[in-house]
Amino acid sequence: MKVATRITVATAVVVAIAAAAYALVDLRGRAAERRMAVEREARAISTSLKVAFEAQPGFKSPSAAELRDLGHASGGWRVQVFPKERAAGPPSADLTAEQLKRLLALLEAPHLTFTDVEADRYYYDVLLLTKVDNEPTVLGMLELSRSADIIETTSEDRQRAITLVVLIVVVTTIVVGALASRFVSRPITKLLRGIDDVAKGDLSHVILSERDDEIGTIATRFNEMTFSLRESRSETQRQNEATLALEQRLGHTEKLATIGQLAAEIAHEVGTPLNVIAGRARSIQKKSKDPEAVEKNAEIVAEQTARITRIIQRLLDFTRRKVGTPERGAIKLNDLVATTMELLASQFAAAKVKTKFDRGETIPSVAGDSDRMQQVLINLMLNAVQAMHEGGTLAVETRLVRRTRPGLEASAEGDFVSIAIIDSGTGIPAGIKDKIFDPFYTTKQGQGGTGLGLAVCSGIVKEHDGWIDVEDAPTGGSVFRVFVPA
Repeated sequence: MKVATRITVATAVVVAIAAAAYALVDLRGRAAERRMAVEREARAISTSLKVAFEAQPGFKSPSAAELRDLGHASGGWRVQVFPKERAAGPPSADLTAEQLKRLLALLEAPHLTFTDVEADRYYYDVLLLTKVDNEPTVLGMLELSRSADIIETTSEDRQRAITLVVLIVVVTTIVVGALASRFVSRPITKLLRGIDDVAKGDLSHVILSERDDEIGTIATRFNEMTFSLRESRSETQRQNEATLALEQRLGHTEKLATIGQLAAEIAHEVGTPLNVIAGRARSIQKKSKDPEAVEKNAEIVAEQTARITRIIQRLLDFTRRKVGTPERGAIKLNDLVATTMELLASQFAAAKVKTKFDRGETIPSVAGDSDRMQQVLINLMLNAVQAMHEGGTLAVETRLVRRTRPGLEASAEGDFVSIAIIDSGTGIPAGIKDKIFDPFYTTKQGQGGTGLGLAVCSGIVKEHDGWIDVEDAPTGGSVFRVFVPA
């Protein structure tokens, strides 16, 4: 229910209650005025009749015809006279028990007047007094009565009161409804439209503060809020741009550091086939006249040369920089993981690390830059190797999972490809798990660590609309899980 409607309904209820109370008091006041008027009329008539009866020599009760004439003469009042002697007798047809009670009551208090409504009739009773030897003597009781309808509230009075109450309520409701709609509902509706625009991301909405009241103050505060949000959005955008530029520089720096490390390892690996080639070349020179030996040594030289070519080609593929925005295409993560593990085979062997690749079935492709995703895998695998100082096992698993994003548990679930890199190393202390993705934070002080590897990995995965989770492995070590939308 709208605020204006609530105000209108509340006002209508209050006005209805007040009008009904006023009407009830007015009806009772009118009834009291009519009763007082009837009592004044009865008092005036009784005074006149008392004078006439009390002045008669030798008081006697008037006949029924005389009483009817007196009634007609008094404007519809019924006149009755009861001698005091009747008080000693029982009730009769012309003296009811109630009239007898009133007669007895007045005899005890001669100077009082009795008024009452009984059986839908109004009664006014006084005693007739005369003086005998200058002493007051009671002659009897004079009673005036008429129908009580003249003093009771009539249906016409009730109808008039109800009509007045309804009219007041209707007029008040219309006036208050119009005023509430104009001065309350419309400004609030404008505020709600502005809030809806802000919720949709439009911060350009401005509400004119047309009034100097609470609603006008709310409009002013709303404009100040949208201005602050616009400033905050601009500042956030500037910070995001600066952060993105920093992440790109950090990524390039880490990539160069990784390339240097890989180059040293590959140079060591290339040395072995070069020694083989050199030895076979000398063997060819010595056995140049033996075609079978020359052919065998030439095949070995060709194999080692091809091996060197593959090693160098992998390095070139990894180190090749792309100018401009990275090209996004479909990445087959199973193939990318297998290629990366083959590229790092010599590092695994030198560190006495056994590898295992649990390839998930029906893994869909993901959208992204395969070069940057391979950089993530290389960094995570090299970190795992470095965490296993005495050798160990490195397991890689790919799975298709359905889950919600962290922090958006109330949203709908989605399909994600998960790459889990599991090592049997020393693990990560609980106190630093929330810091390992911070730039320049490293646990390899003095060992050549830059503190950029995991920060770059996190940035690249975020560029692919994913995230990285870290947890302890059940058998010791750590598990890094990379989630990317399928």
